[in-house]
Amino acid sequence: MNIETHALGPEQVLIVLDGRLDIEGTAQIEVAFSAASSHAKATLVDLSAMPYVASIGIRLFISNAKALTRRGGRLILFGAEPTVERILLTTGLGDLATVVATRADADAALATLATAS
Repeated sequence: MNIETHALGPEQVLIVLDGRLDIEGTAQIEVAFSAASSHAKATLVDLSAMPYVASIGIRLFISNAKALTRRGGRLILFGAEPTVERILLTTGLGDLATVVATRADADAALATLATAS
C-alpha cells in the first residue's frame, strides 16, 4: 500500500491511497494517514487506486472520521470502485464520513463544509 499526501489549503489535505487496504496495507500507512489527517479540518481521500478494503482499513477510516468530526471537520472519501463503495456504505461509514463518486463531488462537499464553518 502506498500513500501520498498533498496540502490543499489551510487545514485541508488530500490523501491518495494506492493498493489493498488489508491488514498489511493498513499497517504500512496507518501512522502516515493519521498524522496527515490530524492537523486538518477536511481530509479528502482518493480511493481510485484501492481495489480492496478489509475491516481493519474501515476501522482506520472510522477512527479518523470521528477525530475529524470532534474538531468540526470531515473525512471525504471519493473515487472508490463500486464494490469498495458498497462495503464502506454498508458498514455505516457514510454516517461518519462523506462518500462520493468523483473528485468534483469531493470538492463540492469541501466547499459546503467551508461555508458551514
